[in-house]
Amino acid sequence: MSPTSRRKHSTGWKPPRDRREVVIAALASLTVIVLVALVVWFVRPNRESTATPVAPSTTAPVTTAPVTTAPVTTAPVTTSPATP
Repeated sequence: MSPTSRRKHSTGWKPPRDRREVVIAALASLTVIVLVALVVWFVRPNRESTATPVAPSTTAPVTTAPVTTAPVTTAPVTTSPATP
């Protein structure tokens, strides 16, 4: 390689950055992170999840059909003790 075709390295000195621009960039990055976290939180699929799964409550259908039975005759009930 010829000496003229090589890249010359910089001396390592960089001009200082404006503090205001750094603060604005940091706040903008933080704002984006917070907004993304909020969107993910609010659009999560199961918002009412618990640590243990709860079985869904099911109710049996109520039938309102009349029940027909034959009349029942009852014998009188005695409350006295049986005699030996």
